[in-house]
Amino acid sequence: MDWRSQNTNQKKNQTKKIIREYLEKISLGDSSVREDFIIKFKPFILKQVFRATDKYVEPENSEEYSVALLAFNEAIDTYDEKKHPNFLVFCEQVIRRRLIDHKRKNKKNSMVFPFSYFESDDNRLENSLFQSDMNDGTERLEFLEDIDYFKDQLACFNISFRDLVLCTPKHRDSRESLINVARTLASDDDLYGKLKRKKKIPTPDLLKLTSVSRRTIERNKKYIIAVSLILRSNLEIFKEYAEYCKERRVDMR
Repeated sequence: MDWRSQNTNQKKNQTKKIIREYLEKISLGDSSVREDFIIKFKPFILKQVFRATDKYVEPENSEEYSVALLAFNEAIDTYDEKKHPNFLVFCEQVIRRRLIDHKRKNKKNSMVFPFSYFESDDNRLENSLFQSDMNDGTERLEFLEDIDYFKDQLACFNISFRDLVLCTPKHRDSRESLINVARTLASDDDLYGKLKRKKKIPTPDLLKLTSVSRRTIERNKKYIIAVSLILRSNLEIFKEYAEYCKERRVDMR
């Protein structure tokens, strides 16, 4: 072993010793030591953000850095030396996972498709897929498979994508009210079971749990059924869309 390798090993061992001392003090509840530890390893955190995002960020105004900082704190709290001999390697893994989760969440929130995009007689959806951040061919394929699955589910109730476009309420307050009705239907196992078995909304039972009128339910049954199916499915993109429409009050047409 030459002197350079020897010096490198000495530095690594010294770093491990410093980290171990910090972690031991932090485990005793010393918040000031935690703050010092974070400041000392701020360059390390920034380096992990760069590796994960391929861009330099300013800690003061970067969501990615905030996510990485939370991940660093998580690593401090969950680190087990018996399972992970090297804290920094463990920290890299935690930060990378949290940044990936953050990226996926933002990607979902950016993929907002109104019902009109699902009409079979136009290709707006396909064009949007290729113009969006959904760059992975596998993701596109999975999304298109979700659309086919949703289409089959709607067909069981004699509902088409075209029907959804035509029956979607124009006013945002009406949409918000109907989404709440659909959520009530989807969250009640008994009501949802009746919907699936009888292929129609159990209106008398649903009226007991909502403040809307029978006429409102009957006039908007296709819309309510479609949103209920989405909320009880694994179609995350569609779920995000329903939440987005409710929270941001955007047009579902």
